[in-house]
Amino acid sequence: MARKITNFFERGVDAVLFAASPARYRARKHFRRMERDYEYRDAYLLAMRVRGYRAASSSTGKAPWGGSGGSADREILTDLPAMRNRSRELGRDDSLGSGLVKTFISNIIGTGMVAQARTDAPDLNNTLEAVWQERRNALSLADDLTHGEAQRLLMRKVLEDGEVLRKVVYQPGRPVWFETIEADRLATPGGKMTAGNMRDGVERDTDGLPVAYWIMKGHPGDCVAAAMNQGADAFARIEKQYIRHLKITDRPGQTRGVPFCHAIMQDLRDLDLLLLASLKRTQIAACLSIFIKTSALSEDMLNVTAEKYGYALDQAIEPGMIFKLYPNEEIQTLVPNFPTPELGPFIVMLCRRIGAALGVSWQIILKDFSTANYSSARTDLLEARQVYRAFQSWFIEKYLNWEWLIVMGDARLRGDARLAGVSDEQLAAVQWIPNGWQWVDPEKEAAAAEIELRIGTTTLRELCAQKGQDWEEVLNQNLTQPFYPICL
Repeated sequence: MARKITNFFERGVDAVLFAASPARYRARKHFRRMERDYEYRDAYLLAMRVRGYRAASSSTGKAPWGGSGGSADREILTDLPAMRNRSRELGRDDSLGSGLVKTFISNIIGTGMVAQARTDAPDLNNTLEAVWQERRNALSLADDLTHGEAQRLLMRKVLEDGEVLRKVVYQPGRPVWFETIEADRLATPGGKMTAGNMRDGVERDTDGLPVAYWIMKGHPGDCVAAAMNQGADAFARIEKQYIRHLKITDRPGQTRGVPFCHAIMQDLRDLDLLLLASLKRTQIAACLSIFIKTSALSEDMLNVTAEKYGYALDQAIEPGMIFKLYPNEEIQTLVPNFPTPELGPFIVMLCRRIGAALGVSWQIILKDFSTANYSSARTDLLEARQVYRAFQSWFIEKYLNWEWLIVMGDARLRGDARLAGVSDEQLAAVQWIPNGWQWVDPEKEAAAAEIELRIGTTTLRELCAQKGQDWEEVLNQNLTQPFYPICL
């Protein structure tokens, strides 16, 4: 009876919607069929994959130009699972892909960015930093990570998966902590697919602003059914103020993030196949492949050759072995012909393509500076550091500042006497210092830094920040020494 009432109500809504807006009626009909007709849904998703990201294509041939002109979500959402899985495979099993991810994480995060309070009162700065130091390594309880390890994990997921979520967790009697959520768990419940303000797990208001995220309570890889077949009871609705969706955004209106290496997946795969073919060629060349050729009939050959070796024609070759051939027999060898000397330049060419997509040089891709001089190596590193700094600034603005406010605000609400009377503006005054990088040639760069300090084109704060140091600590330490180097 209830089912009949529901069907009657749906038909009534469809009739009204068809009269008012045929386009919305078709969309509603499509999503309802996507929920109930699995064959229709699979066929539709397959058709959508025809146009989208080449990194998600299963074609082994050369793909032609295939721009679809679709929206960001239309091109991304259906291809995202395949791209994400392949990106993870490259980061897990591919030596070059794994090395690329580690290189970016080491240069962007290092051992972890360090928080420094920046109020006008030095004593208050020390107090705020002391509160933070007590809590920073207990913010990832579920994964049992230090703050530096958590930063590295978040950046890895952003690079590999294109996105990651970080949710605030409040528990009675325990200071606030954060849960790291993989992108697979962000999805739309089956009963919510027809909602016009839902897009792949992200709920938006009428102005298009994200207001909540629908998170599966368990990873879909642990479930038998797909995420879209799970009901709303298998999801948790998290309001935006309690969660951060860290993603790489390339287009306006993009709901989900795309793996950072999506443009070079095929190049990495081609490089693997090239090295595998070269390895096989070397293995074959290391073996002397010999074939016995005869002009006799096959039955004659068996009498002549097989009887000699006990009818075992695949003979093992031993050092010093001499074949005694019978009439009409001769030996031919197989020598694979592969241009091994050309392998090195071809690898460099592929790495140039990969580096151009990522914004770094091929020397950084291969970690090979054997052919570079000081000027070229420094130029390559400076160019790459521009890319790293962009990620550092993004990570600070998108996540770390928000995390600091949540932790310090929780400490104040829990009655920490050290934070009594601290204003919201003072609580939010924080600066994050990345690890920085060492100089390529310390003698030359130190001389250049001294000149810049003298003519006023840089400051001690900027120089120390480049090396991941606190300029105030450096200044105080130098002032306690007999000679202050900058005053010389």
